[in-house]
Amino acid sequence: MPETAQPADAAAPVIVTAAPPTPNGDLHLGHLSGPYSGADVYARAARLLGRPARYLVGSDLHQSYLPAKARELGLDPVAMARMFDGEIEALFAAMGFMTAGYLRPAESALHTSLVRDFFATLWRNGRIVVKTAPGLLCPRCRVFLAEASVTGTCPHCGNDDCDGYLCEVCAWPNTGTDLIGPHCNQCGEAPVPRDCEQLVFPLPDWAGPLRAYHARVHMSPQLATLSRDLLAHGLPDVPVCVPSSWGLPVPVDGFGGHRLYVWAEMVPGYFAQYAESLAAEGRDPARWRDGWNAAEVAQFFGWDNSWFHALLFPALMMAWDGNLRLPHALLANEFLQLDGLKFSTSRQHAVWGSALAAVVPADTVRFALALDRPEFEATSFSFTRFRELVDGELVRQWQDWLSGLFGRLAGICANIVPDAGPAGYPPAFVASVHRLAADCLAAYTPAAFSVRLAARSLVELVGRTRDFAAAQSAHRSGPPDAAWRATVAAEAWAAKTLAQLAWPVMPRFAQELWSALGGAGAPRWDDLRPLEPGTVIVPPGLLFRPLPADLEARVLASAAVLPVAEA
Repeated sequence: MPETAQPADAAAPVIVTAAPPTPNGDLHLGHLSGPYSGADVYARAARLLGRPARYLVGSDLHQSYLPAKARELGLDPVAMARMFDGEIEALFAAMGFMTAGYLRPAESALHTSLVRDFFATLWRNGRIVVKTAPGLLCPRCRVFLAEASVTGTCPHCGNDDCDGYLCEVCAWPNTGTDLIGPHCNQCGEAPVPRDCEQLVFPLPDWAGPLRAYHARVHMSPQLATLSRDLLAHGLPDVPVCVPSSWGLPVPVDGFGGHRLYVWAEMVPGYFAQYAESLAAEGRDPARWRDGWNAAEVAQFFGWDNSWFHALLFPALMMAWDGNLRLPHALLANEFLQLDGLKFSTSRQHAVWGSALAAVVPADTVRFALALDRPEFEATSFSFTRFRELVDGELVRQWQDWLSGLFGRLAGICANIVPDAGPAGYPPAFVASVHRLAADCLAAYTPAAFSVRLAARSLVELVGRTRDFAAAQSAHRSGPPDAAWRATVAAEAWAAKTLAQLAWPVMPRFAQELWSALGGAGAPRWDDLRPLEPGTVIVPPGLLFRPLPADLEARVLASAAVLPVAEA
């Protein structure tokens, strides 16, 4: 089984995927803070550095959670999915996510075709096999239980709210039959074991290639530890179909009562998202593999999806085509909580992305989520903390400094970037900006990716420039001299640097600041080039405004009526 090398070309195109959301509800801030904002920041950072990048995402239509939620709401599952897909896609646009479309499997012939061909190829090449294994049968409903249809206690960590096949707390898989005290989520009955013939993927056969892959892929220490532990424990055979009527048909004779396992479907689903994005550009979607193999692929997902992306997915890719480029980076996030507790619809304990984005500019939401992004441990959202970050940091620090800077540019320099003179910008200040820029750019790389660290670098850049400006102007009097003009020029250069570095995190703010300082097009990195003297400045309006006093009441009013989506 061949190993697949990673691209070494720093100018290679970038493909970014985010785990597809299940269209069974609106997305809350926990969803937005994780894979969806992370993927956008990563793709924008690549573009900032001059690399072509596309952000792929689409609907996870065939998750078992979807028909379960439709029954609960009394809706047709397809109609419900269509409604929530529209809301999710609108939310992504409102948040400024630069996606290459939003694939809806029910409306994509490419998705159906690629999925079918993927599993037909695995079957034809002997990579998936027929196996009889015990399953869980509900004696009352007379159906086999898996995923959302069964809940019990996790055999690995003791979580007593663990669904079939995966524990979202410890991220370990289960077989369903090893759940402790399982019950049917439809009728509450305890299931009984029954043999079931399935198509399975013998994942243990790929343990060696997976270890080799993990030695070179970029992933966090906790994801690497989980992967090592699962490999040491011994990998399971993984069903690629389940007894169900929801999902895509199995392209193998004899399994008419089964549907493809949605998590295995996700692998060719990512390929379909890329192929659809090519078709939307008028390019040949059949050539998707050429583009995929020429790119560096980064995959974003929540901690509970780690097992799939780190072990099952790369093994399926290797089994399907040993020459396929494997993902270059696997970037997982932990959970965002609300006031220290898990988001919960039943307790009306949630903050919905669409509700907050309707009241607050998207960039302020992105900034707050970035600073508290749950990257290596769970973090918590609160309205007190949100107000502190927006009113305390963005309004009182960033806006105060930028208003003063543009006032000085207007009053001292007639809205023209001044010449810093023979001495140039003050060396100590230049060194500090270079250091902070290096820290921020490092946080945008796959080896050290951290939206939190990038956002902290932006905060420190503003704070350092405020201090510099205050120190230079505290005792000035009389008409402006050359040294004073050099100080203003250095401040404007720092503001331009802020616009560049902030673009992945806060694109609309960054674009407005970049344009005000004479930048053309989208912000791009220019290795801290000084601002050209004589550049005309167009002072912007207020870039940040205080939050409304009744923000929490306005946002939480929607919590009682919006069901949560799974991702």
